[in-house]
Amino acid sequence: MAKREKTQFSGVYYITTITNDKEDKIYYIRYRDGNNQARELKVGKHSEGVRANYCNQKRNEILTKQRLGEDLPAIAIKKKKHIITLDMAAEKFFKEREMQNKDNAHTQSKYNNWIAPELGKMDIDLIGLEEVRGLQESLVKKEYAAATINFTINLLHAIVNYAIENKLSTTIQNPTKKLKQLKVDNARDRYLTKEECQRLLEAVEDEAVLRLFVRLSLSTGGRLETILSICKKDIDFTNKIIALKDHKNASSYRGFINNDLTSYVNEYCKDLKPNDKLITMPVRTLRRQLSNIFADLFNADLDKNDRKNRVVIHTLRHTFASLLAIQGTPNFYDSKANESPRYQDYSPLREIKPREW
Repeated sequence: MAKREKTQFSGVYYITTITNDKEDKIYYIRYRDGNNQARELKVGKHSEGVRANYCNQKRNEILTKQRLGEDLPAIAIKKKKHIITLDMAAEKFFKEREMQNKDNAHTQSKYNNWIAPELGKMDIDLIGLEEVRGLQESLVKKEYAAATINFTINLLHAIVNYAIENKLSTTIQNPTKKLKQLKVDNARDRYLTKEECQRLLEAVEDEAVLRLFVRLSLSTGGRLETILSICKKDIDFTNKIIALKDHKNASSYRGFINNDLTSYVNEYCKDLKPNDKLITMPVRTLRRQLSNIFADLFNADLDKNDRKNRVVIHTLRHTFASLLAIQGTPNFYDSKANESPRYQDYSPLREIKPREW
């Protein structure tokens, strides 16, 4: 018999299992019936939307029936015919903000990628601290940055608050308030030398999409989301300028590219329409493929938690800034530059020959 693991609730247990090649949990409740006989009831799987606090409520219902012979009014109310899921609340949340928030679609995509798979189908009233902590732990296991995980929890916090304020949820206190956020250390010392940049370019030589992504990243210093949002219409081939979107700060700026990259991009997107994105590879695929290349070239002997020295996609952005500083742009790294969109129209950039990537 598989070992039952305790939860924070009395009489609620789970066993670890595998569903569709992914780790899963099967929840059980234990109680004594009217004859004082021990009983165990299987409630369901984590992948089916079952959570520990829901199991606790089911167990309390059973104990209440045994004690009083009927449902309490509060329990009867819980058996509502119309359930509001987190997905339903999120849909209304984003719909209401689409006119005010320029970055609404981008934020919604983060909800769809990070929150919806874990909690989207759940009754919003059943999302408690354990579910929020489970989301946080899931993202940690997937090795997302602490800042990304904190952003995700804050987004969930905003959606639940919206649901409470608009009477989509009967929750009294937002469960995310009780969760301690992760400590963020944004310091990254690692950047690529010119020789390492060349090795990376050689490694992606036969992968057109990866090569384009790497070249654009090294030439503009754009974040991952910035590079992925570039459309053909954003490129001024005559003046060798790319219009870039800073999704983090909800602003726009310009990037400068050299003759070689301009010709390369022009050839790459010759069959694209103006609104077509240059890079359409799924972000997970892009991350995975580049992560494998970084592991082979630079990260083989480093601890997976060594954020300061491991090469990641963001290292390309850091490389752009660092090499510009080495090249003669020391004010590129001052505190004001770090607090504002870093790669806007710095006057020193106009005097520097674009990197020969």
